[in-house]
Amino acid sequence: MMERQTILRLKKLCSTCVTGIYGCQWKKYPPRPNKKKERIWILVLSCAFGISAFWFYCWWALRNDYDNLNGHLFEKTHRWLDWSVILLILTAFIFSYLLLLMILALCHFALGLLLYLHWINKVAILILVLLILLLMIVIGIMWKEEWDTIILSLQVTAPFLHIGAVVGVTSVAWFVIDQFFQSKRRHLIQPGPISQTSRNPKEIKRIIWLNQTVFQIVLPMFYLGVVIILYLIPCAISSPCIIKRENLAPRPIMMGHRGAPMLAPENTLMSFEETVKCEASAFETDVRISYDGVPFLMHDSTFERTTDVAEVFPKKIRNNVSNFTWTEIQKLNAGKWFLKKDPYSTVRTLSEESQINASKQHVCSLAELLDLAARKKKNVLFDLRPPTDPCHPYLNNSHAIVLETILGSPIHHNQILWQPDNKTVTPKDFQKITGKKLDPETLHKENIRTINIRYSGISFSEIRNYAANNISTNLYVVNERWLFSTLWCARVNSVTTNACHIFKNMNEPIWHINPGAYLAIWIITDLVSFLLIVSIYFIHRSRYMKIQDEPQSYQPELLAETGEPQS
Repeated sequence: MMERQTILRLKKLCSTCVTGIYGCQWKKYPPRPNKKKERIWILVLSCAFGISAFWFYCWWALRNDYDNLNGHLFEKTHRWLDWSVILLILTAFIFSYLLLLMILALCHFALGLLLYLHWINKVAILILVLLILLLMIVIGIMWKEEWDTIILSLQVTAPFLHIGAVVGVTSVAWFVIDQFFQSKRRHLIQPGPISQTSRNPKEIKRIIWLNQTVFQIVLPMFYLGVVIILYLIPCAISSPCIIKRENLAPRPIMMGHRGAPMLAPENTLMSFEETVKCEASAFETDVRISYDGVPFLMHDSTFERTTDVAEVFPKKIRNNVSNFTWTEIQKLNAGKWFLKKDPYSTVRTLSEESQINASKQHVCSLAELLDLAARKKKNVLFDLRPPTDPCHPYLNNSHAIVLETILGSPIHHNQILWQPDNKTVTPKDFQKITGKKLDPETLHKENIRTINIRYSGISFSEIRNYAANNISTNLYVVNERWLFSTLWCARVNSVTTNACHIFKNMNEPIWHINPGAYLAIWIITDLVSFLLIVSIYFIHRSRYMKIQDEPQSYQPELLAETGEPQS
């Protein structure tokens, strides 16, 4: 008896907490809610949770390009903030809040409580959904290439998402089957005299018919359809990491994107020296021309983000970098900003000696980079960014100046990965590389052996086609382990990366699985799920049969229900 009272107290306490948080119903006798409206709101909540889960997944998949987002927003606002972390925290909060409401809603069903969502939660749900949709629209307009990244990530994570989805639908089987048999139990109740009820007999019949239609036909059929689709969806999954071990290609070669910008200020000599330590095969950088004709390394069009130009030349903060002379450029410090802004949250991992070295870095000239590449036997790939000022003295001969600098350096010509511009003749020994997806015949005709393209701008089938035609692929910019592993399984030859110090320690992809093993996991997962759902069905069926054999009393309040379980 004491145990039963304890259980009842615990159930009452749980009910108070659930209804209190979900609907702010802390009173002993809360007002009776409108069931139709509450069903609509539970549907809205479910959709909102689905949208937030998708957005949370999207923001996780976009981690590879967080630095691009921060750089893009810096150009717009001229203020450095780690926007990616801010948006990640916001996304996690939205997802957690809606997840809590979903759990509380399911607890209502489990405890037999009437649903009542407080208006504050309703307003919050609508605001959060609108906020997510707004963020999606902004991404679609300003950062639309990232949708290709999300599609790529789905190919990679599909096997895991499938297993998670099967576990999810199996876990709600108890609720679905319970609702099915509760509906049948309501149908067994024999209605008493009409005078005992407060409702019209036709209205009661309509409610019973609606209850039977929803919980005995629509809900079971929808659930069964979802289960069948999930059981068979692996037939459509094509992930490059479902591969036999013997077919796994060698680890992709690495090119240091602006050096090793996670370990040192980007495009500085220190950054490229760290790239050498990471065992990368090439340096990737951006070349600009100073006002007096000296090629130097700089990605941005201004010095605002990566130097102390605000202190040295306060009146020229937002002037184009090509409008500075080399003498002026040499006065700038290109390392202190890295220690102050810590763009990759890696400064704390550096030794004191490395931090001191970073603080002394200056803007690197192309000649300095070529000298380092010659000594360390590293290839050099660069994007030439010509001056945009019509009055610039070297507006039309940027390529000629760069070519002259290369030919006058100690670097061997076959260490240069040259992107032809159709204006300057490419020296014979330079390795030609293009950023366009041309057909293999055209590439062979133009003596181009490598294509350099964004990782989301090429399909796995195209990579295989180029490999079959002896064309190498270099994909940029790859910073996350999952993406590097995926491209490794897809047999990509090389990648441009900010994270060479991480990838150099990877001896194999973070995950890859034999097709036979994946088939076994697929079958076992579906079989276990099927057996659990069938077992749950027979448990509820046996309980229903026992109740069916018992005499039923007239309960008009059950007839009035339209689907909520009773406490």
